[in-house]
Formats: sequence, C-alpha cells, structure tokens
Amino acid sequence: MTEQGKKLILVVVDILCVFVAALPSAILTLMFSPYQRGIYCDDESISYPYRRDTISHGAMAAVTITCSIVIITTGEAYLVHTKRLHSNSPFNQYLSALYKIVGTFLFGGAVSQSLTDLAKFTIGRPRPNFLAVCAPVSCTGYMLHINCTGYSRNVTESRLSFYSGHSSFGMYCMLFLSLYVQARMQGKWTRLVRPTIQFFLIAFAVYVGYTRVSDYKHHWSDVLVGLLQGALIAVLNVRYVSDFFKQRPPTCTQPDTAEVEHLERKPSPQPPDSQHGNHYNYSGPV
Repeated sequence: MTEQGKKLILVVVDILCVFVAALPSAILTLMFSPYQRGIYCDDESISYPYRRDTISHGAMAAVTITCSIVIITTGEAYLVHTKRLHSNSPFNQYLSALYKIVGTFLFGGAVSQSLTDLAKFTIGRPRPNFLAVCAPVSCTGYMLHINCTGYSRNVTESRLSFYSGHSSFGMYCMLFLSLYVQARMQGKWTRLVRPTIQFFLIAFAVYVGYTRVSDYKHHWSDVLVGLLQGALIAVLNVRYVSDFFKQRPPTCTQPDTAEVEHLERKPSPQPPDSQHGNHYNYSGPV
C-alpha cells in the first residue's frame, strides 16, 4: 500500500472516531426519554416561572462556531504563511494543519456533548421551571407519575436539568480556543494581547452559565458541574489528543556550499610517527 493510501485510511479512521464519539448523544436524543423522577409538589426549587432564554441554542452555536472559525483559520493561515508550522502531509500545508485542529476540536465537542446527554437522560432532574412548563392537572404531596398539560416537547426538556449543556459546551469551546491561543500566539507583542483574548473567551462561557440560572433553566449546581466538565474535556483533549504543546525538533538547515568547500580544503596534521617523536613525518628527500 502506498504512503498516500495509508494516510487516507487514517483520515477515514479519524472521521469514524468523531462519529462514534457523537453516537451516544444522537441515540439518547432520538430514541430515549429522560428518566421520570418523582417530585414534591410543594418543592420551591422547581416552582419558578418560565422565561425565554437569554442566550438561545442558536445564539450559542453562532457565537462558538464563529469564534472557532475565525481564530483557528486565521491562526493556522498565519503560522503556515510564516513557515512556523510544517506538516509532512502530501496535501496542501494549510488544509492539513486545519484538518488536524478541526478534527481534534470536533472530537472533543462530541465527547463533551455525549457525556452531557448521558447525565441528562439518566438522572432526569427537573428544571427550576418544571411545574410552570408541566402545568399538571392536579399536584399534591409526592407524585411519581404526573399528568402534564403542557407542550410535550417542553415537558421533556424540563426534565433535563442536570447538568447544563450550555455551560459544558460553552466552556469546552472557549477553553479549547484559549489553549489554542496560548500555544499558537507567540511573540513579544502578545504579552497582553493573548491574555486579553483568553479573558473574553472564558468570560463568555461563564456568562452563559450565569444566564442559565437567572433564566430558571438550571440550578446553580447544574451550571457548576457543566462548567467543570467542559473545562476537563478541553484540557484532556488538548493534552492528550492535540499537538498544541508538543515539543517539535528544530528544523535542520543546510550549511552554505562555500563553507562546506572551505572545510573540505582545510588541512589537518598527520598523526605523529613513532620514529620522529613529536615532529610530523616528512616523506621527502633529506
């Protein structure tokens, strides 16, 4: 098999790994319902009113995807253009570098989302606005099976409180990009520029978590666990999957031709002959 054929197989394996990592999330969302946990009807923690999202799913996706595309494509283009980033791939240098970063990013995102949905559907914790969304016919004391009159899709969503998907995915994306900036943005001029970019990235992720509490979509513990999970996946992904902080061997440069010829013509003393002591041997006539 040719070298190009082997690389093509590796690409196919990478794509399959991303799909396999995203498979639990897809299966749970499309084929399963969340665990039906019983509630106390006088529980004040699930009696908050319904409010629209401050940051909707669409806005969340737009911000994270836009930031990722702008930062990664710009960073890789600059590094390839300045020859600070090199790949042994037979394809275009820029596309090869972009493929590695995007593939790593998508893999971590799939893992984060699958773990989040696994917790949501297994635990089935009611959201703070559960009673407002459910609008039960009658509710007294502890009830395991509740007859909700609200829109069925919203009722299902109201059982997916733990833990916050907005917080976990937002923190994963923003911390991944922050670590990318830390690894790729080098130079004296980046002393304050780099931490400024990182501050706004992390601040956005934290702000998203705050809005989930103020919108009564999650309990504070849901947001805290979501932020920690997203941060953990980002750090592990960058540390063990990406090559952001791996030491690269220095590029070997060929010496100048004139210098090589000069070194080749440089005379070297002959080894001392045992009959002449410390004097060099001379084979000419005496």
